[in-house]
Amino acid sequence: MRWLISLGLILVQALVAASTGSAEENDKPVKMAVRTDTRPFIWMNKDSGEYLGFYWDICTEAIHRAGYQLETVEIGTAERKSILETGRIDVGGDKLVPPGTATASTTFPETEKVSSGGTEIDFLCDPTTITLLRMKSFPIENGTPVLHFSQIVFVANSSFVKSKPGKDLTKNEARLPEDGTKPTCDCILPWIDHVSAVGRGEPAPEHTCENAWWPEAAPDQANSAAEGGEAGNGNPSGQSQASFWDRFKIDFQFVPATPQQVKTEAPKDYEVWGYVEGSTIGDALNARLNTPPKNQIGAKIICSRNYASHTEAARAFCNGELSRYYGDLDIVQASLADQRNQTRRDCAMDPAPSATGRYEPYAFVISSRTHPGLPEKVDLALYSMFQDGTIERLFAGHFPDTKMSDFLNTLFRINSIPAGTALANDAPDNPASARNQN
Repeated sequence: MRWLISLGLILVQALVAASTGSAEENDKPVKMAVRTDTRPFIWMNKDSGEYLGFYWDICTEAIHRAGYQLETVEIGTAERKSILETGRIDVGGDKLVPPGTATASTTFPETEKVSSGGTEIDFLCDPTTITLLRMKSFPIENGTPVLHFSQIVFVANSSFVKSKPGKDLTKNEARLPEDGTKPTCDCILPWIDHVSAVGRGEPAPEHTCENAWWPEAAPDQANSAAEGGEAGNGNPSGQSQASFWDRFKIDFQFVPATPQQVKTEAPKDYEVWGYVEGSTIGDALNARLNTPPKNQIGAKIICSRNYASHTEAARAFCNGELSRYYGDLDIVQASLADQRNQTRRDCAMDPAPSATGRYEPYAFVISSRTHPGLPEKVDLALYSMFQDGTIERLFAGHFPDTKMSDFLNTLFRINSIPAGTALANDAPDNPASARNQN
């Protein structure tokens, strides 16, 4: 008899502990990492401080349906990389903000800074491409991965936009000096930076090119006068800089050379292509450029630059620093439109992508380290949002002028799994129950 009582007490304690543990897990807010530069998926309105976008609405609603409160952590590409590798942010300076209602109009005031010691991230709300390599690289604790990909929630197309050719002077594609040594990107990019800095009247940046063919400092007024200026007349620095630019245009062949002037033993044409750090298309581009002959496609030398955000990449493209800007085309085009709106200047580019693009399946990254049940609960919430039409309505609201592709439409249909019917033996309309009664 005593052993029955003891067993009963043990079972009661276990049930209470399980109930308490579940309640405590849901009481802890979910820390959600948020990008601010991936419009139209998720971004921050700089004027109001609000997070907006298709993904913002999906993420906040999914966390709400999963039964959790929410805190957001603003991140960039470096923090995103850290999250994908460890599930934590190991760099400082991110903003942690308190819970709010799960709507697109929520404004979160800043409350504290994330310490440089790192902080746990439970949910990454970001257009992240699911890849086998990333899945294999997730950290394992006690024999189990602590990071998980959700189901695929969006299918994107990554490609590039190209700057319009025909500019007299460009920093993204041109002809190199004919009398220089065989050029490499280690020297081409510092050379471009040098010319650009001098043109702005700024000190030339340091570099590690061992075979630099350009002068280390801008010519003085006497030299500028010898090249067409007026010596000793106190010309402002802007005129000296203009003559310096002209010197580079002549000596370094920024303008197209005639066929007789072009040497054929080594490629001289170059282009500069850019992408955002940590993007899968950027990784693919670098893998291609590292394949021998390195940094060469056909007869052209291709140099790549990576940027910390789409805001920086779009600014560089619109400033003429990139021949191509790679990324998710929805994000690239939205970032360029943002740049045009801010500067009130046109950002010349080819009207249509010049390539067929890459398949980019997007999924959310979820951690089970702090909330063991979070991945399953979020998956259930996302499936319910597909099933009841929430995600399709959000897509229509955020992309009003965009026709859903056949691929995306198929994905939405696949994710709209049936709700199912509860099995109840005593239900009056249950055929099995009716048969048993007869």
